Amino acid sequence: MGSVQTMTKDQASVRRLLRLKEAADYLSLSPWKLRHIIQAGELPIVKCNDNAPWLLDVRDLDGWVERNKQTI
Repeated sequence: MGSVQTMTKDQASVRRLLRLKEAADYLSLSPWKLRHIIQAGELPIVKCNDNAPWLLDVRDLDGWVERNKQTI
């Protein structure tokens, strides 16, 4: 049996493109929540062809975080 591995933000910063699950882990969101954000047009994806997985640019993820910061 293999173990489930999660990616830390330091590990993610080495790679520019992350798969959906990795990007969700990076943002501390569920994959379903991230998929909803993408489908709402708030984050772009990188897709090489129709059968390719959704890839997200770490720079776009960081930008989304910055745009969604709020003070209370």
